[in-house]
Amino acid sequence: MTSQVVLILGFSNIFADALSMGVGEFLSSKAHNEWVLSERKREMWEMENYPEGEIKEMIDIYTERGMSREDATVCIQTMSKYKDFFVDVMMMEELDLQVPNEDYVMESFKEGIIMFCSFAFFGAFPLLGYVIVPIIFPQFAQSPDELFAVACSVTGIVLFLMGCVKSLFSASHWLICGLETLFLGGACASLAYTIGQVVGG
Repeated sequence: MTSQVVLILGFSNIFADALSMGVGEFLSSKAHNEWVLSERKREMWEMENYPEGEIKEMIDIYTERGMSREDATVCIQTMSKYKDFFVDVMMMEELDLQVPNEDYVMESFKEGIIMFCSFAFFGAFPLLGYVIVPIIFPQFAQSPDELFAVACSVTGIVLFLMGCVKSLFSASHWLICGLETLFLGGACASLAYTIGQVVGG
């Protein structure tokens, strides 16, 4: 397979996958937020029709977490005077759900755009070998195997760096995160390559 064919198929596949991931992220985020809002409506209905039961549930929750029943009762009864605020607190304490903002559709859209851009950006790195190497090292341009090896190397480096960046948002060591991402990403890529070889054969 020539490098031109690899680039055409590669970039087409990256764009299609990135678009699919972006749309999927948007739809899943939007659906989750709509479900959370439906749960909030249910909690609001219960608060309006059975406030004593909801207040008792919250007092029990706070008591289980270490507060004395007397303090929990004072705290919950004070919060229950403000229904909207109290329902939001119940959503977190009872259901562990964060109520989305009013413009949740736009937030979901932004998440979809971020997913699309991230997938397209990082997914393009493995193809850089097929773009840069023939320009910088023209002697490799006629060797598909060497170009493939370069692409694999670039992919491995990118996976490791992505893992290192991920460590900034976790408590894990950067080396462990880097190796973990490299191993998992490499395993997935190897599996996909193997399946492609088997199907192609």
